[in-house]
Amino acid sequence: MIIERGTIKVVWLAKNSKRIRSMMFEDLKEADKFGKTKRDYLIFKLIKHNKMRSFEWEVLPYGNYKQYLSLVRNYQKFGIRFHSLLEGFFNKL
Repeated sequence: MIIERGTIKVVWLAKNSKRIRSMMFEDLKEADKFGKTKRDYLIFKLIKHNKMRSFEWEVLPYGNYKQYLSLVRNYQKFGIRFHSLLEGFFNKL
């Protein structure tokens, strides 16, 4: 498979949450079908790359994208304070 603009990537959490796994697809329907077999997944579309050294991906509205966008927006808005709030919440569990 050639990785070019429009390539679809499914990303999911491995059992060891310190790692992620991913698989590339050419077809969005096929990627979504595969993603649904995973517990926590996101689907991205390749927007551009620079000589296969750096990549820009767009998150698509599949899988856990709402949670992902919410976490990213809150982190961007509150920065390190957001991290502290989450840490405090999980320490109380």
